[in-house]
Amino acid sequence: MFQLLSKHSFYLVRTYTDRVFLGFESPSGELQLYPYSLDGELGEELKFSKQEPIRRIYLRRGLWLIQYEGASKEDTHVYSIEGVWQQTIPHMHAGLYILPTKKDWVYLVNARFVKYNLFTHEYQDLGQFSLKKPFLYKGSHCGLHFFTCEGQSQLVAMRDRDGLGLEEVYRLDFAESGRGYSLWRRGVVPGEIEFINFYGSDLWVTTQKHLHRIDVATGKVLERKDETLPKMFIKGSLGYSLFGSYYTVFDFEAGRMLCDERRDNFVYEGKEYSAGYTSLLLHEGIFYVSVRVSGIFFLAAFDVQTEEFVWHDLWDGWDIDSVHIIGDRMIAHSYDEVRIYQRVSPTTGSSGDDSEQEGQVGPQWSQDKPK
Repeated sequence: MFQLLSKHSFYLVRTYTDRVFLGFESPSGELQLYPYSLDGELGEELKFSKQEPIRRIYLRRGLWLIQYEGASKEDTHVYSIEGVWQQTIPHMHAGLYILPTKKDWVYLVNARFVKYNLFTHEYQDLGQFSLKKPFLYKGSHCGLHFFTCEGQSQLVAMRDRDGLGLEEVYRLDFAESGRGYSLWRRGVVPGEIEFINFYGSDLWVTTQKHLHRIDVATGKVLERKDETLPKMFIKGSLGYSLFGSYYTVFDFEAGRMLCDERRDNFVYEGKEYSAGYTSLLLHEGIFYVSVRVSGIFFLAAFDVQTEEFVWHDLWDGWDIDSVHIIGDRMIAHSYDEVRIYQRVSPTTGSSGDDSEQEGQVGPQWSQDKPK
């Protein structure tokens, strides 16, 4: 049945495999970070070697990458997951993109470009990154890394040069795809890349007005559709999204829209309300969604087979930012609140191997009550 765990006042959640870390801001404004066990216990605070307040913190592949305020703000400091110092990379500050490679190395990218070994902690400064800011990293697929730049009108595909850096493979310009008058900007704006979805050998790029299917390897535009596609959560060949007020299902194998309809009716305590959605996680056939109803917020579960909401929990006045599922626990985070849920024992829920099975209803979750 339902097991009650906890509700916490934390503003930061980081997870790595089955490990959870919660952080909050002390009265002096410093970030304090604690390991959290799925049994509900906070461990000892992680004491990093620097005393300055933390400005940015990343957890990647079991390593903390931290940038501080104060005298150390120009550098990035690397620590083990237990908080033991491993390396300092000088003059590597501001927001970081961390790009995977085939081996034990990653690339650290902002205005500068650094190659870093996750195990030996060696690093190599590769100088200035070839793209001028502002640019956004959109992910990797089929051995290529994808960035948007030039006001998000251009898509740049880059590949690894055997650990010597990245080289440009192709660049696509979408400035004319979606160019038009913007009421918000009060003028004509160029086409901009709004969403990118990866599937097989295809890259699906959405601008304000069009959807483009592109061959990943060559950059050749294979087709253009007069429709748009939000960021999709893909299971098998189907992509799902609850975004804004719309529910979208797209068959990537066939290149065909199966559903794109308004689903803004959300039922709470027997009454229907107009709602907006933000998709957070697709897990075992269940969509975990942040729901906004006139300044009221819910974490909700939507079964993609029955196409119905099967559970919801009322939150305070902020969108839910993230959901993490580890074993039989679900950790949800919104602004300065973290809630831990425990899965109900399996009933007719979706299978644990994420496979398609007919007639299933997704797992349900019980809300933890504060101790």
